[in-house]
Amino acid sequence: MTTQSEQMIRHWPRAAEASRQDLMPGRYGLSVQLLSMAAFTLAFFGWLNESWLFWFDNPIWLNRYTEYAIIFLFGLWRIRAERNPYTRKRLIILVFMVTVFWWLIPWLAPMYEPYVGYLWAQPVFPSLHVPGTVTFFLILALVFLFGRRVICGFNCPCVGIRETVGFAFRDRTLRSDWTWKLRHSKWFFFLYYVGVMVATQFPPTAWTISFVGGFYLLVGLTYFGTFFVAPLVGNRFYCRYLCPYGATFGLLNHAGFYGIHMDRDKCIDCRRCEQVCDMGIPVWAQGRESGRVTALEDCMGCARCVVSCPTDALEVRDVRNLFRPALKQNASHLLKRPLPSIPVRREPAERPPEVRRGDWSEPVEAPPLAEIQAQAARCLDCGVPGCANACPLHNRIPEWLEAVAAGEFERAAGIAHTTSSLPEICGTLCPQHRLCEGACTLADTPEGPVTIGVVEHFLVDEAARRGWSPAGPARRRSGRAVVIGAGPAGLACADVLSRAGWEVAVFDRLPEIGGLLASGVPPFKLDKALLERRRRWLEGQGVVFHLGEPIDEAGARRLLETHQALFLGIGAQTPRPLELPGSDLPGVMQALDFLGRVNRGERDELRGWRVLVIGGGDTAMDCARAALRQGALDVTVVYRRDERVLRASPKERRAAAEEGVRLLFQRVPEAVLGETAVTGMRFRRAEGSVETIDCDRVILAVGQVNAPPAWLEALGITFDERGRIRVDAEGRTDHPKIYAGGDDTLGPDLVVTAVAAGRRAAHAILHDHRRVLLSRKLS
Repeated sequence: MTTQSEQMIRHWPRAAEASRQDLMPGRYGLSVQLLSMAAFTLAFFGWLNESWLFWFDNPIWLNRYTEYAIIFLFGLWRIRAERNPYTRKRLIILVFMVTVFWWLIPWLAPMYEPYVGYLWAQPVFPSLHVPGTVTFFLILALVFLFGRRVICGFNCPCVGIRETVGFAFRDRTLRSDWTWKLRHSKWFFFLYYVGVMVATQFPPTAWTISFVGGFYLLVGLTYFGTFFVAPLVGNRFYCRYLCPYGATFGLLNHAGFYGIHMDRDKCIDCRRCEQVCDMGIPVWAQGRESGRVTALEDCMGCARCVVSCPTDALEVRDVRNLFRPALKQNASHLLKRPLPSIPVRREPAERPPEVRRGDWSEPVEAPPLAEIQAQAARCLDCGVPGCANACPLHNRIPEWLEAVAAGEFERAAGIAHTTSSLPEICGTLCPQHRLCEGACTLADTPEGPVTIGVVEHFLVDEAARRGWSPAGPARRRSGRAVVIGAGPAGLACADVLSRAGWEVAVFDRLPEIGGLLASGVPPFKLDKALLERRRRWLEGQGVVFHLGEPIDEAGARRLLETHQALFLGIGAQTPRPLELPGSDLPGVMQALDFLGRVNRGERDELRGWRVLVIGGGDTAMDCARAALRQGALDVTVVYRRDERVLRASPKERRAAAEEGVRLLFQRVPEAVLGETAVTGMRFRRAEGSVETIDCDRVILAVGQVNAPPAWLEALGITFDERGRIRVDAEGRTDHPKIYAGGDDTLGPDLVVTAVAAGRRAAHAILHDHRRVLLSRKLS
């Protein structure tokens, strides 16, 4: 069983204030971390040697009780800041027990508890973690009945200081295959501990004194030593790998009545349970495989996994279940309230089809901000965010959804722009059903996935309305780059480089930015004002556009002489050839040519005509819907394959059908009919029969192919058999100063993949330039 994954994106710890703490680990500021380390240091000095410290002229007595005082003070802070009621209750019990039974009673009313054994069997160093025999066996009995949480969850100073002072380092918990396997190291300390218990049952000798002394020295060093590596390994490193007492209680977890069970029918695979566990237990993986947590020796009984479950799929079991089989110690039970129901997905209202087909505006009405926030709040903040893992940009989707839910649209826009250069475009055009929303944990529930695309689109609009714009570079640097092609890949590359302080020039043969976004996407699907706003923002970052200026070989060579890097984002806009008799007749047109005229304002080309659109992708639906808006008499989309493999997104297909587009399937085109003009098309159906459909115009929407300019070869650029530019994983071509990305390297693909390729290439440019500068300094 694979318990961890190195490549998988996991929960991003949020930047958190010390006054607000939750189940998920937070990322705390440097001042909080330094305060925690200072408290660790004071506790260490108190245990190391009872001594006086002076605060100016005031003497301060440090001793073994210093740690408990620190737990008490930090505990009050944690109790006040903790947002989860069950964890707050557990903290109250933990701080109370440590304060009263480990600090105040031994300090103010010391009592002697004898050990069972011979007179000479008294421990050599009784002051360090050595309870009396009665207490020890009482604790063992309680752990057997109720689990390790009796001591580790509610009564251990080691856990106390790590839960109170160490909270600032919860986000550093090690989570990987090898760190999970490393947990077995605690059995070495456990065996040493057993040896000490045996040795102290006999009269002391020089050897046994050294043996026992070595154990307590080892415990002391590891106990406090792990404090100082907490910023690297998390707050529970000692508990996970070193604590011999925890190993003892862990064995009783297995042998006794304690357990954490999973109702696999209720689990929706959000994996929050794994990310809240500071012990790094793969709760979800083990629960899915066995119906319970099998690594009970590592479970400390904090129940964070249980109370973080949004569906009550996890429950704690102990001896009480023996007498009350119906008892369900799930999140609802522990929190003393039923879990809130998950709201249903609500998409923005669309204008009626008969209204929207009469204009070129977007079909979706802007939803109220309250509705956008309510939909964003549906996010479960998964332990392993499927949305981010499915996104080619690995957008920090749960993070900006959280900001939107809180009404912080400017912050949400800032987060979105850390990973995406065109979030408002991707939110509009991405096939979310295949990417982020399709991978949403809620996608397989009756409530439906979060409306990620809608929120992404409108969060940028709202942030811009409030005056937000992307931050420019902190300072200018010496780098200069040129981008050929102002499509999504080129704009993304220019965005990253300009934010890094580079001087960036963008060339494109078209008079506006966007590439196919401007010429190949109809205005009812993408408001071109978004591109105009993006251009203003990029120019504000320092990007210089040279539009309507195509580049040839000579121009490219001149630019290479004066710039450190050149990026090719020239796309793939050549129509795929479709060899059909009659395809050269007047009235047969290519999809991109038709959409280009639509975007230039030619809106009456098909008025009164019967139109056939050949193809099955989103472009075919765009052409069909545009034809209706131009006043076409009848519009039919014909696809050669089965309806089940239609490439168009369900949203686009539904919109086309609502507006009156007819769809036909399993018809292979054989010929365009007509003498001097189109009169119809002949198709062969799947069963072999021939069908003729009358029409006046034919739009071929069967895709594009790569046809790069020949002069690129003169610069040393190579291509694969499909005409795509050969690049490595980061966009480097065979020329040391030329990079490429987007459709010219991938073939016709999505906007989001082009943006991702452009950003990767930009980071490669920055990396390579730093390497060149470093080599110059060293030479």
